[in-house]
Amino acid sequence: MKKILLFLLLSQFCYSQVFETTAIIENGPRDKRINMVVLGDGFTASQQTDFITNATTLVNYVFSKAPYAQYKNYFNVYAVKVISAESGIKHPGTATDVTEPVFAVSNPNNFLGTTFDVGVHRCVYSNTTNKVTGVLASNVPDFDIAFVLGNSPEYGGCGGTYAFLSNHPSAPEILVHELGHSFGKLADEYWFSGTGESPNKTKDNNTATNRWKNWVGSNSVGIFPYEESPTWFRPHQNCEMRYLNRQFCSVCSQQLIERVHSIQDPIDSFTPSNAAAINLSAPITFKVNEILPIPNTLQNTWSLNGTLLPETSDTTTISPASFNLGTNTVLFSVVDNNSLLRVDNHSSLHVGTVSWTVTKTLGAINVNATQRNFTLFPNPVKSQIFIKDQNKSLKNITVEILDASGRSLRNPKVQVLSSGEVSVDVEGLLPQNYFIKVYEDKALILTQKIIKE
Repeated sequence: MKKILLFLLLSQFCYSQVFETTAIIENGPRDKRINMVVLGDGFTASQQTDFITNATTLVNYVFSKAPYAQYKNYFNVYAVKVISAESGIKHPGTATDVTEPVFAVSNPNNFLGTTFDVGVHRCVYSNTTNKVTGVLASNVPDFDIAFVLGNSPEYGGCGGTYAFLSNHPSAPEILVHELGHSFGKLADEYWFSGTGESPNKTKDNNTATNRWKNWVGSNSVGIFPYEESPTWFRPHQNCEMRYLNRQFCSVCSQQLIERVHSIQDPIDSFTPSNAAAINLSAPITFKVNEILPIPNTLQNTWSLNGTLLPETSDTTTISPASFNLGTNTVLFSVVDNNSLLRVDNHSSLHVGTVSWTVTKTLGAINVNATQRNFTLFPNPVKSQIFIKDQNKSLKNITVEILDASGRSLRNPKVQVLSSGEVSVDVEGLLPQNYFIKVYEDKALILTQKIIKE
């Protein structure tokens, strides 16, 4: 599911430079983790020890806050020791929202151009973010999220393509808030910004159709108007996206977990992989190594040739006699049942799978494995449910619908869309829980519970 970022242009290479990179948190290989990177700006060569100390403090704080704390195992964090010629953040003293200079005007020669007074005094950002992109390209090109720590004790920070913040005592909370923007794609809730709809901002105040309708009435979630623009609404009155030193509300927490799921699935590795012939004299053990939330909220299912197996752990053992002569399918599926998601009433369901094709002959068993990651949406579903493979287009798809007892009801109409997604018609089914089985070229690739409204 991970991918190397290929957005870099030759014109940016003039800003690229290799610096020393230090791992603050390293939970696994980069292609199996969400890679967070902190860059220092305004730290000279002699101040790099201070930078690493400050960066480590920030990172540890982020992963003490929910929901980052629950998903710490999904992240690697690296600090890039960007060396500036001079110490500090620029302060041109040009902001009009305060009486400047709030503190001394300065123009230090920092590497990334980090400056105060970007629109408003406290907004710390850079007019040359292509330098940030270039440094990332040269040092951690497979990053997923990055932020810049500027070397100044004055209060400041802003979000955008990258989050920027100063080294003020409030920096840990500023970072949590700004990552809400740059990582979570969340809107501010303390003031109205005309940036359109977002997961925590909407013009729809209808409780039946509102984008966070699943949470209205729980955990103080409602539909609250912005004072500055009362036709727009936020979900909470006391969320981290409104005030510092708070917690994320249920709506914002769910969005942050969605971002985790959209970048990294829970499957780290598995055995057997594509294997040579296996002797028939002993049972075969299938194992999936998972990236566990804290506490573990993953739900596992196993099936053999479409029949559910009783195991719910990360391992199942199957005797050779259980396989039919010819082709068999062992399918492992995992979903995250975190209560912060309300999986049974959630717009998108992320399903990680490993499928073993087991070919049995009279003398041996051949095993070939494939890992895939699917999204089903919407769930609950009214008339059509869409199925997407995150890494490839779906082709030659057939679908079977079963009721909760396992009785096959019908083979619904399936349409493969130009996007590579599949649309499944469930119109006419009674409102209740069902199981959907998805086959590609007649091989089972997905089994999952869905909810019909």
